[in-house]
Amino acid sequence: MEFWQIVSANICGQTVSVGFVLWMCSILLGRLPDGSSGRRKKGIFLALFLVLVWSVTAAGCYLGGVWSWKYNLGRILWEYFVLAGYILLLRVLYRLSFRSCLLSAVIIAMLSAYGELLAEVFCYGRVFDLNIPAERLQYLFWFLLISPICLLFSGLVISKSGAGKIYSQWVQREEMGNRLVILIGLYPVFNQIIQWLPVNRVELDKENLLISLAFLLVLHLIFVYVGRDWQQKQYIAAQEASLRQQTVYIEKMEQIQSELRRFRHDFRNMMAGMFLQAEEGGLTAVQSYIQEMTDDFDRQVGDQVQLMNQLANVHMVEAKGLLLEKLIGMQQKRIRVSLEVLRPVYQVPMRSTDLLRCLGILIDNAIEAVQGREEGEVCLMISSQEDCITFRIKNTLYEAIDFGKLETAGYSTKGKDRGVGLSSYRKILENYDFVFPFTAVQEGYFVQELKIQQR
Repeated sequence: MEFWQIVSANICGQTVSVGFVLWMCSILLGRLPDGSSGRRKKGIFLALFLVLVWSVTAAGCYLGGVWSWKYNLGRILWEYFVLAGYILLLRVLYRLSFRSCLLSAVIIAMLSAYGELLAEVFCYGRVFDLNIPAERLQYLFWFLLISPICLLFSGLVISKSGAGKIYSQWVQREEMGNRLVILIGLYPVFNQIIQWLPVNRVELDKENLLISLAFLLVLHLIFVYVGRDWQQKQYIAAQEASLRQQTVYIEKMEQIQSELRRFRHDFRNMMAGMFLQAEEGGLTAVQSYIQEMTDDFDRQVGDQVQLMNQLANVHMVEAKGLLLEKLIGMQQKRIRVSLEVLRPVYQVPMRSTDLLRCLGILIDNAIEAVQGREEGEVCLMISSQEDCITFRIKNTLYEAIDFGKLETAGYSTKGKDRGVGLSSYRKILENYDFVFPFTAVQEGYFVQELKIQQR
């Protein structure tokens, strides 16, 4: 075959491969948000560019005999070359860290290997001589039809069986050590060495499909076992967090009940005093007395009941736990706080860890700004709408804000080297183009708003 004939065939095959990669990306990382048209365009352009580069390079490697290098070195280099393209594509589409892109790229390569090994079953033990027209047609039939069908089949199995969700957990694991990441990144080396060993010992130019398949299945079992174990630990941790929240919630309700008993005891004395004032005809005094009694009730019981009622609208366990912890902390510090949840909130498209870090930074900054101040107040508001969810945190403002330096690491109105929170906050949000921060000063309050578009 001529060079450009090989390139043309490769373009068809690489297009199918890239389509499979994008499909697996949607399973592992989720669909791109609706507002990311710019990233989609860049991703499509990059995908087409990669198809062309891979097709031309693969043709050159074939004609140059790179696939025949000793120890499968040429194939190892080729797999890392392809992985580099996957990483770049993931970075453009999802703006993930290099670590997450590497893990995702290797997992996608492993998932793709299922279809490739299945396709090799149909030509097991055969070596096509592309200089012979009949064998060339057989190869093209296998390469352009059988191989894509096998990829499609393996993709459907991965999608429908739930295996994709187990693999996606590996991408989301933040506590994974660097050594394990490096070990996973060596998958192409291990894979090609496993394939080279039987070639070197049994028969030249013939891969042992069973050993390759066994290696892949062992990796699959390891991923599934560890993934399920981690999933079980996450489930247990979530249950423990839920139990802690329920314990704190019960303690708060018991505290409210105790306050109600005390208020009921005082209520009789209050009513007796009001009755005497009413007999004397002091209407103004009675009104003032009722207002004082109402304020006392709100101070002792009403505010607590309102906070618990609003918190009940938050159905995300992690977010509810964070809010409950912060609310109790502010009450212990004698900081006036209010919470308003306009509609029930069930989930957000952000990763829960990133959402909690962002909310924690904003609430901690608000607490720090009013702590120890008279009349200091922190107001939390969560608005759940069909197209977006808004988290709004505002606090009483006592210091002038330099908005030009607000996002600079180390800047703070509280002193030197204390303002690292907002810079970290902005860095987290760089990974999400469907999340929009808003900062303003309104009517004596410093306002921080986090708006998350629904996907």
